[in-house]
Amino acid sequence: MTMKNIPILLMLITLLSGCEKAQQEAEVERLRPVATIIMQHSTKLRYQEFSGVARAGLTSRLSFRISGKVETLNVKVGDKVKKGDLIATLNPSDYQLERQKSQAALNQATAEARNASASYRRIKSLYETETASRTELDNAQAGSEAAGAMVNQAENALALAKQRLGYTRLINQENDCLVASSAIESGENVSAGSTVVVVNCGNTMKVETVVSETFISHVKHGDDVFVQFNAFKDQKFSAVVTEVGVDAKGTAYPVTVALVAADVPALPGMAAIVFFNIEQNKDKNGKNLYLPLHTVQAEREDTFVYVLSDNNDGSAKLVKTTVEVGPFDGGELLVTSGLRSGQIVVSKGISQLYDGMRVKYQPVQSRVEKNSAKQTR
Repeated sequence: MTMKNIPILLMLITLLSGCEKAQQEAEVERLRPVATIIMQHSTKLRYQEFSGVARAGLTSRLSFRISGKVETLNVKVGDKVKKGDLIATLNPSDYQLERQKSQAALNQATAEARNASASYRRIKSLYETETASRTELDNAQAGSEAAGAMVNQAENALALAKQRLGYTRLINQENDCLVASSAIESGENVSAGSTVVVVNCGNTMKVETVVSETFISHVKHGDDVFVQFNAFKDQKFSAVVTEVGVDAKGTAYPVTVALVAADVPALPGMAAIVFFNIEQNKDKNGKNLYLPLHTVQAEREDTFVYVLSDNNDGSAKLVKTTVEVGPFDGGELLVTSGLRSGQIVVSKGISQLYDGMRVKYQPVQSRVEKNSAKQTR
């Protein structure tokens, strides 16, 4: 190569280098821009709301244990009753007669037992003087024992008759009760076990609600909740989950919560809203991760997001990441697994992206960093 050709060669090398650089810059410029968010923990308390109905802490359906004709009904709806109060009575005539017959049968059995016992003692004395046979003694002893058994049977029958006579009086067995409804009138015939009145007892209140199948796994016995009644919308009352049903009603499960305070002004039947605190996926500091709904995509039975693997040059590689999400709250989904704080997630245009794709993005500050920057100004 002659010295004359060297300048030409250098020019060619310079041109080629410039073309390669321009090609690289064009390639970078062709990278698809994406909007992103930085995953951050949230300390905000979030709640799921479900409608419910207030119920008394204890509801009793009072009924007679025997059948008969109602003689008196001593209460009406709205009456307050306490333990030991007489609610209603049945006509006792038939049961009084039964007791009298049982008493007469006992008297007769007792008399026969005395005679049988005396006969046994007499035969025994004769047997000892060899003036009565062994057979006569055995028969007398058996008769005395049988008479004694008849006395026991008559005593049991009398006790049962007295008990049944007592059942003609319906007594309230709980304190601080309110008559909620009455199912009978005086003069009606009722059967054993038929409801006479319903009473709500105690000074506590509970609320029955149904929780959707997507949230029921997050509800546990003993969880703290809040209750708000439509009649008292300016107040919220603390409550505790006492029952979590396992038999679904459609796509929801029954849940019962008991109010903590004893002076709640609500009445049974009032409409209420139960607020369940979302407690899942908290870290050791008691914080949660949330994703905007539009950042999450579904594929078959999985949900996923695109996480950026930063190249430190304004570009990044997309990593398709499977996530598990919980309840939807205020436009955001609770992240139960798959992500950690500080990761960068694509927030827009996800349907046009794919795993491994190179993109460019503008690094964004987290809300914590933004707040710190504002404070230093």
